[in-house]
Amino acid sequence: MLRGRPLACGLCIAALVLPAQAEDDDALNLAQDAIPELQAALPPAAGSPVRLTVEGAAGRWRRRESLGALATRRLSIDLSHSFRGDGGWRLGWSNRIDAWSPVEPGQGAALNSLREAYASWQDPTGASLVEFGRIKLRDSPAYGFNPTDYWRAGSLRAITSADPFALRDARLGTVMLRMQRWWPGSAWTLAWAPKLADRPSPAPLSLDLGSTNASHRLLASWSPRGTERFNGQAMLFVEQGQRPQLGANLSALFSDALVGHGEVSVGRAQNELLKLQGLPSPEAFRGRLASGLTWTLPQGLALTAEVAYNGAAPDRAAWEATATPAAQVQYLGLAGLRQDSASRRAWLLYMVQKNLVFKRLDLTGFVRRNVDDGSQLAWLELRHHGSRLDLALQWQATRGRDRTEYGLLPVRQSIQGVGRWFY
Repeated sequence: MLRGRPLACGLCIAALVLPAQAEDDDALNLAQDAIPELQAALPPAAGSPVRLTVEGAAGRWRRRESLGALATRRLSIDLSHSFRGDGGWRLGWSNRIDAWSPVEPGQGAALNSLREAYASWQDPTGASLVEFGRIKLRDSPAYGFNPTDYWRAGSLRAITSADPFALRDARLGTVMLRMQRWWPGSAWTLAWAPKLADRPSPAPLSLDLGSTNASHRLLASWSPRGTERFNGQAMLFVEQGQRPQLGANLSALFSDALVGHGEVSVGRAQNELLKLQGLPSPEAFRGRLASGLTWTLPQGLALTAEVAYNGAAPDRAAWEATATPAAQVQYLGLAGLRQDSASRRAWLLYMVQKNLVFKRLDLTGFVRRNVDDGSQLAWLELRHHGSRLDLALQWQATRGRDRTEYGLLPVRQSIQGVGRWFY
């Protein structure tokens, strides 16, 4: 439904609207199993090192003003492989090809994304792990906006869905050296990503290192031993030319049916909209926050409510004082590429209903609202899971006044059918 970077910028922002616990926690397992995109992002199961997915989609966009409707088509091929060798060695890679129609000016009809290509080694005791290569590293538990996902900026080379779990699966990994060490009471992780290119590349076969490795970055994290009900992590992130950021996240199992999550990142930063317009934007101590609760019912229904705050985003007064709509669109595009929350305050409702009418028929959807300007995004999917073939119907709509976050998006409403064959 969505494609390439220029249009993806706006719709990626819409997708941003939108937990590490014990494996036997029924509430968490149901919430995760209910989301097909999250399952697709998991590594291949033991005995099945190769995963192949072919997905086709056809739909129709209804655009704003006098632009009229537009028919769309897409074909995606996703292949991943994992190999475990002797002595604790493992090799893994994943690649995705997206082809679409119609083609936007200046864009190719197809795009290749090498998402992962890495080698890892774990010592015989299991206490140390070393990985090197293009790695998708993400430790943040929130559903939509992820302040402690420090590798998210620039990682979306092609966008084919507004669902945040599909976006996480499609993103590019970052070329890095990653080391982990476990002790009886805690674990430490150190990840270093070098600068490998100056700018992103839209070339169809490019590795696009300028999107994921445009600066030197270092992330250090500490994870104390959790319990069956609580797990947390503290982080320090340093990027070339930027102020250090401190982060923390937490997942909590309050009961068999109620799971909480939260993440926060703080540090000195500028107001992004003022900076983009070339206006004075002194550095200040700014925070980013996402927190939510997931309630799981016995009938297979999981409901998540989440609030988000971005102290580097403009408040209502600053947004309305922006000189031109073009500057606002440019800001939204930049926020989309960074997978940042474009709004100062927002909330999200995310719903998964498994076995809606009969077995293997699932309903998934979310609504996100910008609290400052009142604009909204809604997305809904009805999906039937087969042994080798999934069939889905997806609907998406935006609502908002002129010059609001979602009122500026070019597509007012869209609907598409999706078929996914997997092996």
